[in-house]
Amino acid sequence: MRGVVKAVVYSAFVVAVLLLLDWLLAEVELLAPLAGYSSYIDAAVILILGYKAVSSIAEAVYLSTLEVSDIGTAGSLRAITRIAGVAVLLSTLTSVFNVNPSAAITIGSFSGLVVGFATQNVLTQAVSGIFLAITRPFRIGDHVIIYNRSAGDPREGIVEDIGIMHTAIRSVDDSTRVLIPNNIVFNAIIIRKGEAEG
Repeated sequence: MRGVVKAVVYSAFVVAVLLLLDWLLAEVELLAPLAGYSSYIDAAVILILGYKAVSSIAEAVYLSTLEVSDIGTAGSLRAITRIAGVAVLLSTLTSVFNVNPSAAITIGSFSGLVVGFATQNVLTQAVSGIFLAITRPFRIGDHVIIYNRSAGDPREGIVEDIGIMHTAIRSVDDSTRVLIPNNIVFNAIIIRKGEAEG
């Protein structure tokens, strides 16, 4: 929550600073020579304070995800949030420099592709995890065999955890813990050998 508040404060500060700079450049004679560089000054303010806002939001996403998932997932979502935020900043800069609409659309499209490729694996895992939670092909404590031809040998064990990104199973002899990506589990043949008690 603190990160979101910081992001809102940074965003409001960006707007206030931009308005103040425009007023100062128009009204203060001493700053008149800088009026020709106002778009560059505005861009610098947007980049510096905007990146601070994006970093605050990314940190808030990281901390909130860390409460419900593992550190790897939280780190991935933080990176994705940061990439998406930088893409928004770049699109905003096109309006500061009065770039023609086709260039703005190109930058927006390229940013969308970058974000799409960056989030593809994470979103696949997360959506598969949601569907596993909804369909519930097994529960924690069930003895299962998970076989997916593309993933290689079947995995057998007791379901220990069903997370957003991975399903954890512990081997029957309790010697190994295996994390299987949820998209592999979702597309796998699942054999339930025994159900959890209760």
